[in-house]
Amino acid sequence: MSLEDFEYLLNKVSPVIMKRDTQLREAIPARVRLAVTLRFLASGDNYESLHFLFKISPQIISKIIPEVCLALNQVLKEEIKVIK
Repeated sequence: MSLEDFEYLLNKVSPVIMKRDTQLREAIPARVRLAVTLRFLASGDNYESLHFLFKISPQIISKIIPEVCLALNQVLKEEIKVIK
């Protein structure tokens, strides 16, 4: 994926997937959340493998991927075609 394509997706989806920092921890940036999800979708890597690559726990990754996939479907619904 080109940098321009990634930035396009990030601009569309970041308002939906962005989280806020709390007093206990910093939020995982939308850029990283999107990168983790795209890596998972492109490679099929398991959560443990993604954990070593991105330094995010597999438990958090298991929450990030479905959230970002839903957000991608939501913001790109006019641009993607689902074939049943």
